[in-house]
Amino acid sequence: MAAPVNLRIARFDSARHRATSPRRVGFHLLAAVNNSGHSGDRPNSRRYRCGDTVRQSGIYEVIHDREHREAHEVVMISGEHFPDCETCKEKVRFRLVRTAPYIFQDEDFEEDM
Repeated sequence: MAAPVNLRIARFDSARHRATSPRRVGFHLLAAVNNSGHSGDRPNSRRYRCGDTVRQSGIYEVIHDREHREAHEVVMISGEHFPDCETCKEKVRFRLVRTAPYIFQDEDFEEDM
């Protein structure tokens, strides 16, 4: 997996670096690479616990405690609560992989009550 990259643009005055036109201005692309292996402030890096409310419908990775089971993906619906695992109990964690709206929460497909 590639390390996350934070990009910023730095402005410099090329006239200070060369004896060319003092009005010439350039831009450099500066990259700060995060080598920590963590995904930083990206939304999908957050881990949710059982009992937390699902904020966004989508596909979540389920991370079990101590090799109980390989990580796997599930669909969770916003407004519901993350469940506990029968084996791991409250030590199970969830990570958002990709949002995907539940069709019956879409205004064109809402169920009539």
